[in-house]
Amino acid sequence: MTPSSPRSGGGSGHEPSSRRSRGTAAIDEHVDAADGGPETDRFHPRQSNRFSGRGPIEDVTLHEIEDPHHWHLVTYGLSELHTKESDDMDLSGWGFELTFRVDDNAEEKPMWAVDFLASLAAYVWSSHHPFAEGHNLDLRGPIRLDSDSHLTAAMIVEDPVLATLAGPFGKVQFLEVVGLTAGELELCRAWNTDGVKELLARDDPLFITRLERPAVDDDVRWTDEIVRRTKAEGSSLSELRVATLRLHTRLRRRTVIEMGAGAASALGPALRRELVAQDAVFSVVGDEQDVRFVVGDVAGWSWSGDALEIEVALDAVEDLAALFDGSTGWGRHPGWPALRFHVVK
Repeated sequence: MTPSSPRSGGGSGHEPSSRRSRGTAAIDEHVDAADGGPETDRFHPRQSNRFSGRGPIEDVTLHEIEDPHHWHLVTYGLSELHTKESDDMDLSGWGFELTFRVDDNAEEKPMWAVDFLASLAAYVWSSHHPFAEGHNLDLRGPIRLDSDSHLTAAMIVEDPVLATLAGPFGKVQFLEVVGLTAGELELCRAWNTDGVKELLARDDPLFITRLERPAVDDDVRWTDEIVRRTKAEGSSLSELRVATLRLHTRLRRRTVIEMGAGAASALGPALRRELVAQDAVFSVVGDEQDVRFVVGDVAGWSWSGDALEIEVALDAVEDLAALFDGSTGWGRHPGWPALRFHVVK
């Protein structure tokens, strides 16, 4: 991950208002009012390649909060900062900025967190997949790259303090990125993200990411409740967002569906949970292409724009799900002789 550079020589405070754009000034005022004053530092991120993203992100601000102690980071650039360019008059740009609250017990400023947020923002620009409340994502490694933290995923919630700003170019919602363990991510899928969010909020309503915090699914206080509510409420997952999805055509007109082992290990259980009735649908959403699995009468598949729709009979769902257990290699199903499934590391 490429380091960020201080925009103002590492000092605190803003540029004069006459030199700030209207969008920037509005966010500054909103965040400063919530966090008790100007930022500790403001950084201009360089391009980062963690998520192979490219796109304009002008600043990430860093506020140090004392009670409880943590760093509060906010992006500038997913909303419109300088002028109204989008056709949607109600939303400013993508309609949100990202925030991150982190306390990793280090004395220095968390530069890794600045670059992490900038990478996520760049991913939005390059993939054209905006984040929203309730989304979760597999980071495919520790949230802090140079650590052994067991936080390897994240969920998206509304920042409980910043919430939403009526900006000069439309509404800006502040979406907080919250670090999760692999077990919590699977719990989001098997149960729902709101349930995991509720359990986290009982101990920490600000959702501060602490690299070594215990996992909620390992907490004996919640074990019985998780089992009961998962059984009663079921899964609310209707799609799986993966950065590793690739669809391409090989020789003899065979279409290959390729994804990473982490995504495949989540897809198998999801297909078993969700494809349980006629016309049930489950989607795998990639950066550029999608795959939709639909329970129908007979096996078949077809293209619809950038989406591949696969029809599967109800009694064939288990065989299909068994292809996605996280193991790497090639797989196929006799119902779709021209389709190949490729799971990579």
